[in-house]
Amino acid sequence: MKRLHVRQYIFGAVLVGGGIIAGTWVSTSNVAHGEVRTTPQPAAFQSGGQMSVPILQNIAGTLQQIDARLARLEIVAQRLQSPKRTTGDVNLDRN
Repeated sequence: MKRLHVRQYIFGAVLVGGGIIAGTWVSTSNVAHGEVRTTPQPAAFQSGGQMSVPILQNIAGTLQQIDARLARLEIVAQRLQSPKRTTGDVNLDRN
């Protein structure tokens, strides 16, 4: 290892002393600075009307999807039960 010269010791001491002096001049405070924001009210604390409208809209959308699916199933069932069946159709009734 190299031996440190006297200039390097003096420079290190000046740096440490400058840090100590700067640290004493810097003021510290115990005050926290923050920003207060208002947040929207959670759904759990809304009144009945405010909560029920989105839920009822969701239910209405689901019922419309079910109605559309049932209509398609009824069309398929009517086609399967129509009297105009070809002779190549397979009879699915097994008694």
